[in-house]
Amino acid sequence: MNRMMQEEFSALYRAIAIAVFLVFVVLSAQFESPKFSFMVMTTIPFSLIGSFGLLQLTGVSISMTSILGFLILIGTVVNNGILYVDTVNQYRMTMDLKTALIEAGATRLRPILMTSLTTILSMIPMALAIGDSGSTTQGLAVVNIGGLTVGVVVALFILPIYYALMNGSRQRVVLDI
Repeated sequence: MNRMMQEEFSALYRAIAIAVFLVFVVLSAQFESPKFSFMVMTTIPFSLIGSFGLLQLTGVSISMTSILGFLILIGTVVNNGILYVDTVNQYRMTMDLKTALIEAGATRLRPILMTSLTTILSMIPMALAIGDSGSTTQGLAVVNIGGLTVGVVVALFILPIYYALMNGSRQRVVLDI
């Protein structure tokens, strides 16, 4: 039984690694640049911090369903980053960097909050479930609530800074000798 559980955990970890790779490939094809894909993918480690933090706070242990929650979280959390980065890229065609970053944040604030809050709020009853039936899905809900909460903050506050650092105008000084 223990060996079977280890095999299942190993298979889920492989699935997560493959999912991260496939998301990166799709993003690279969509953005036509690995730089923007990497930018969006940086939301994943931050969301994992939120997931593990909420698991620790609630005392929920890592189980098969919580690992499935991580798999779901990867796909969900990058959506916010995609919305923001794609909008900034579109605005950069007609605006300077600073204006594009601010306008993209203002334009995408509501969609990012609405999609994330509906998922977070719909998972609260599952996270609060008490008893035998609730314990099996509680880890999945806790992982997604913690990860999405941090993911929203990262998409709205960290991604603009990261975008500016990676795409800021760098002026070169030319010396005439």
